[in-house]
Amino acid sequence: MGTTMMLVDDGTTQILIDAFITPAGLLDAALGRPVSTDPDSVDTALDKVGADRVRAIFISHSHHDHALDVAYIAHRTGATVHGSPSTLNIARGGNVPEDRLALLDPEKSVTVGSFTVRTIASKHSPNPMGGEGATIDKPLLQPAPISAYKEGGTYDFLVAAPETSMLFKGSANWIPGALAGVHADALFLGIGGLGRAEQSFSKDFLDATIGTVQPAIVIPTHWNDFFCPVHEGLPLQRKLIDNTPAAFDTVLARTKADGIDIGLLEAFASITIH
Repeated sequence: MGTTMMLVDDGTTQILIDAFITPAGLLDAALGRPVSTDPDSVDTALDKVGADRVRAIFISHSHHDHALDVAYIAHRTGATVHGSPSTLNIARGGNVPEDRLALLDPEKSVTVGSFTVRTIASKHSPNPMGGEGATIDKPLLQPAPISAYKEGGTYDFLVAAPETSMLFKGSANWIPGALAGVHADALFLGIGGLGRAEQSFSKDFLDATIGTVQPAIVIPTHWNDFFCPVHEGLPLQRKLIDNTPAAFDTVLARTKADGIDIGLLEAFASITIH
């Protein structure tokens, strides 16, 4: 659904990974203008994908392009929000009840319907907005500038169903050894910033993700221009922010070398993982 937002659906239960649909323009960001969830945009997008059985929302970190719409979506769906303390403060700012807020715990897996979700501590891509590890320390009320959405810690999610598994990695960075022993049939790999990274960083990142997890298929995410509204044809991130074609080339070369399939999802498109 753009950036790193994904709807996971087994036909009975749905899970959302990240919660960002409302377009927050580049000029709004540059000028520090306050932004708010646009209910019409969110409703249209969720209706389009049939998101009517969402039981849980897992937020990889608390920047606006991952968490801006989490409170509204939680109210609309009745889902529980799973996130860092910063993410939960975004939800609190939108009056999500405390009994539907769950703190992420890498030591414990969460069962949602037939899914089991494991949280894996990770790192944001280098030089994140607001600084690495910056936190949101009180309920964040909208409207607010996107600079108010601090990272708050970054996490990956391993979502396992009875016959398949998916790893959602929202940011192009890693903690050494964090994915040791982790296997997933599909790897949804955030590549934002990879197009401008040093070659040695890119190699180590792909070794730690594709090379370690050895999925059957890799689906790049976080490559579209998230300052534009989400439509079926997603525009690439603008060059002043990232060199997305170079990032695609880097990932394509690695998957080809490893004999792994690669897929590309446009907004509202779907893929079946066996």
